[in-house]
Amino acid sequence: MPASKSMRRVRLLAIVVVLLLLGGLTAGAFWSVQTVRASFPQVTGQVKIEGLSAPVTVRRDANGIPQLYADTAEDLFRAQGFVHAQDRFWEMDVRRHLTAGRLSEMFGEEQVETDAFLRTLGWRDVAQREYDELLAEDTKTYLRAYADGVNAWLEEREGAELSVEYAVLGLIGDYAPEPWDPVDSVAWLKAMAWDLRGNLQEEIDRSLLAGRLSPEQIDDLYPPYPFDRNRPIVTDGTVTDGAYSPAGDTSDLPAGPDGSTDAEESGDTADQGAPGGSAGG
Repeated sequence: MPASKSMRRVRLLAIVVVLLLLGGLTAGAFWSVQTVRASFPQVTGQVKIEGLSAPVTVRRDANGIPQLYADTAEDLFRAQGFVHAQDRFWEMDVRRHLTAGRLSEMFGEEQVETDAFLRTLGWRDVAQREYDELLAEDTKTYLRAYADGVNAWLEEREGAELSVEYAVLGLIGDYAPEPWDPVDSVAWLKAMAWDLRGNLQEEIDRSLLAGRLSPEQIDDLYPPYPFDRNRPIVTDGTVTDGAYSPAGDTSDLPAGPDGSTDAEESGDTADQGAPGGSAGG
């Protein structure tokens, strides 16, 4: 076979390989972009959510953070559930599996030992008992409204439409998320309480030192929080019978460096004009 003809075939083969690689890379890039964008939240226009008694306005600031305005608390929580699911359902789903000791359902048998530990803590069981026996009916109503909002978003989507992570899970298994339950929300509060135990050892140390040192010496070792340097973010109003009142008495607030409670008037943000959409009933 002539050398020139052999070289032509090699060049042709190289061109075919390069074209196939470019085609594969293009298809892969297109799939990746489409998969990532499939779960992006809708931030303009209107969305119909069953159960709303009136339209709810959702505005997003320059950082994409949503602000919700509703006529009733129940509508507010239902819309909040929908918006939360739009923005972060993957995180919500992972966290509820964590609190229930069910991570192995999503990530395989490597998580069985972790699930055993989490079920020993019993966060989900405690949350269920709290929901059944302790929570006020109004609180349950709001938790159910929030769950309805999450499920309104969830029931019309699957796979990559939920989040890019579900597209990845679909490559290795057949996991599909369950509807959101009101107790899922309560259970995460138990995990937060666990996370907030960060000063547990410090409290134990202070208790042991109390038998050997004076209160003044303990204060030297563990000085009080510097309210004169780090003022509270909210410095006006008060909470009465579980409800916040902006015009409440502030006399019991820690004083600032000038001896005042440093209460700035907070403006009405309802008309800030940030871009966004609305969730209509």
